[in-house]
Amino acid sequence: MKHICIPLFPNMTPQEVQSKTIAWLRFPMIIGVLLIHSYNPIHPKGEVFVFVRNLSSEVVARFCVPLFFLIAGYLFFYKLKQFTGATYREKLRKRASSLLVPYLFWNLWAIITYVVLQEVFELRTLAYGPVDRVETWQIADYLRCFWDIRAPHYPLVYPLWFVRDLMVTVLLTPLVYAGIKRLPHLFIAALFVAWIGGFSFRVTGLNTGAIFFFSIGALLSIQGRNMVTECRKIQRFSWVAYPAIALADTLCKGTVATTYLHPAGLLLGIVFTFNITSWFIEKEKIRPRHFLASGSFFVYAAHEQMLSQIRKTLVTFVPDTSETASFILYLLPLLLTVGITLALYYLQQRFVPALSRFTVGKRD
Repeated sequence: MKHICIPLFPNMTPQEVQSKTIAWLRFPMIIGVLLIHSYNPIHPKGEVFVFVRNLSSEVVARFCVPLFFLIAGYLFFYKLKQFTGATYREKLRKRASSLLVPYLFWNLWAIITYVVLQEVFELRTLAYGPVDRVETWQIADYLRCFWDIRAPHYPLVYPLWFVRDLMVTVLLTPLVYAGIKRLPHLFIAALFVAWIGGFSFRVTGLNTGAIFFFSIGALLSIQGRNMVTECRKIQRFSWVAYPAIALADTLCKGTVATTYLHPAGLLLGIVFTFNITSWFIEKEKIRPRHFLASGSFFVYAAHEQMLSQIRKTLVTFVPDTSETASFILYLLPLLLTVGITLALYYLQQRFVPALSRFTVGKRD
């Protein structure tokens, strides 16, 4: 018996709905990343705030990064007929423009600002987190800024660990392709067991979770499946199950139960998000905004230090002594950071658009 899917909007093909869904999700997924980084390190006040913070930053926002990996895997193999050596080299060339160049740019920019702040202005607190003072750096430390200078294993701009791990995963795509073509179910099952079991390669950049979710996307793409159509097969279940699991995961935070609830929430959260977003796309309630989609990487790459400094500044004006203050210190830095980074991106696009090749990457 065939799966019965709710028909897509008559004026759109399944491919169009999928494309618009992916495009629309780019910016909200970045907001999710910022929510993770907005987890207030100062002593929170009030049970309501703690619940909201945990639900948004520690549960809901957490599936954004796996979803990024999944979409990256899908797009890497999208409409690919054969995976040859020439195809692999061309894919690497494109990813060098879209991933490697901005990765190098933002970490180099961080090194320059770090040196200037410490050595020129003698500002020790306005730098990139718990890193040794620049005066103690050796040549190896400057090189490690691009890989793992921040504990436990982050580049100087630590959110860019995602780009680093994605680039390493891209290098492994011949193995991913071979595994999916020859033993797809066994290959994905093995990666799932490695991910759920917390297996680590103990090599910086080799990320079990990244490879697992990237491979799920790759599997769907190689087999010619539409992500929206596949998610629709359990649409109603996801709409009920994910909120329930997210709530349970939040309430059980810090207990053994989250060991099982959290991974389930990550997987169902991805399906839930595809279903609800594609439904709104299909009904023409929402549509992708090119500016937000194109500027999402800029916000992601530029937000870390700005978010931290805004929060530090606000603490002096809004002492964290009440639940209301906790909400302000949690949300206002995020909103200001998003507004400022989008404004900077707009100015860049308006006056120096050529700089985009370095800040967000050239995409063919």
